[in-house]
Amino acid sequence: MPIRRSIFRWSLVLVLLLLWLSFAAWQWRELSHERQQAEDSLDRQCKTAHHLLVSSIISHRRLGPSFDAMVQGSLEEIVKSNEILAVAVTDRDWVDGEAGSPILAAGDTSTLDPEYPVGESRYRWIGTFSLGPGFGSGGPGPGGGFGGGFGRGRGRSPVETETESSRFQAGHSYWTTFVLDRSDMDQGLRKASLLRIWLVVTAGLILLLLAIAWFVTVRLVEARGRERILQSEAEHLREMGQAAAGLAHETRNPLGLVRGWTQRLAQATTSSPEVQEQAQAVIEECDRVTSRINQFLSFAKPCRPQRAEVDLGSQVAELTVILEPDLEAKRLKIEQRGDERPAIVCVDREMFRQALFNLVSNAIAFSPNEGVIEISTVHGHDGKVRIEIADRGPGVSIRDSASLFTPYYTTRDGGTGLGLAIVKRISRAHGWHAGFRPRPGGGSIFWLAESND
Repeated sequence: MPIRRSIFRWSLVLVLLLLWLSFAAWQWRELSHERQQAEDSLDRQCKTAHHLLVSSIISHRRLGPSFDAMVQGSLEEIVKSNEILAVAVTDRDWVDGEAGSPILAAGDTSTLDPEYPVGESRYRWIGTFSLGPGFGSGGPGPGGGFGGGFGRGRGRSPVETETESSRFQAGHSYWTTFVLDRSDMDQGLRKASLLRIWLVVTAGLILLLLAIAWFVTVRLVEARGRERILQSEAEHLREMGQAAAGLAHETRNPLGLVRGWTQRLAQATTSSPEVQEQAQAVIEECDRVTSRINQFLSFAKPCRPQRAEVDLGSQVAELTVILEPDLEAKRLKIEQRGDERPAIVCVDREMFRQALFNLVSNAIAFSPNEGVIEISTVHGHDGKVRIEIADRGPGVSIRDSASLFTPYYTTRDGGTGLGLAIVKRISRAHGWHAGFRPRPGGGSIFWLAESND
C-alpha cells in the first residue's frame, strides 16, 4: 500500500510537470507567432509604400529633370512617416550585376549603406521595378511596369553611372530600399515576452500550490485516520487499565485474607515446625505478590502532578534517611555533588520523591558492598536542572539499555520491571526526560532532566 501511494504521488508530480511544460511550449509558440506577425506587418507596410512609389513613377511617361524632381518629392513624402527612416531608388542594371549608388534618396541616408548595422531597432526592405524600353517616349511602351520586393535584405554599394538630363533610363531595372524604425515593435515584443514569462511562472506556481495542497490534504486525511485509530487504541488500553486495576484490587483483598490466616497458622503453638516453615513461605509469597500489585496500581493510576517548588537537595537528604537500613546492609554511602546553587524545581513533591526513590533503590541494589552512590544536581547553560544518580555496579549492556524503561522489563533478580517505567511516567507527566548512559570506568548513570521545550 505505501508503494502504491508513493507511485501515485510521483505520477501526479510527473503529470503536473508535463502540464506546465506543455503550457510553456504553447506560450513560446504563441510568442513566436506574434513575432512573425509583427515582421509580416512591417513587410506589408514596405510593400505598400513600394507599390505607391512605383505607381507614381510609372504614371509619368516622360523622362527629364521634372521627372526626377517628381520622384524625389515622392520619396520625401514617404519619409515624412515616422516609421520610415529612409528610402532610396538605386540603378540595378550595372556591370556584372553590381548596383550603383542611390539615384535618388530621402531621409537618413546613412542607414541606406549596406555596411550600416541594422540592429534590433532597424528594418531594411528591398524591392525592384523596371522601366520598359519605350518608357519616356510619350506612350506606355512595351515592358514598362514594376516587380515585387526581394523582401528583407541589404542593398549594395554602387557608383553613379548616368549624366543625362534624367537619372532614369528606359529599359533599366531599379531597386527601392526602405529602412523602417522597428523600436516600437521590438518594445511591444519585449512586453509580450515578459507577459508570457509571467504567465508561465504563475502557472508553475499555481500547479505547485495545487500539488502542495493535495499532498497536505492527503497527509491530513491520513493523520486523521491514524488519530482515530490511536484514539480507539487509547480508549481500549484505558479500559484494560481500569479493568486490570479493578482486578488487582479484587486480588489484593483475598490475598490479605490468605496472609492473615496463614500468619495465625504460623504463630499457632499447635503447628509443627514443618507447617510453620511452610506457612512462613506462603506469607513471604503473599507479601511479594502484594508488593507487585501495589507497584502495578502505582503505575496504572492517573498521573496528575500538583506542582510546587521543591528543593531536590532536601529530597535527596530525606531519601538517605528513608533508605538508611538498605545502605547500612551493604555498607554504602550517598554523596551529594553539584554546583553551589540550590536546585529548586516546580514538581509534584510526592511523585518526584517516588521517582528518585526508585532510581536510588536500583543503585543500592546493583552497587557492590562498601561502595559510593553519587547524586549530582547541576544547572545547564539554559538554567535547566539535571539530577544524576551514579553507581559502580555491573552496568547495563547495549542490548538491554533500549528496554530499560519498558514496563515489566528488568535485569534485577526479584525485580518487578515497573520501577523505571514509573520513573519515566512521572518524568513525562512533569515535562521532564529520563535516561541512562554508561558510567566511565564501569557502572551506570540514570538521570532526570528538565525539558528545553
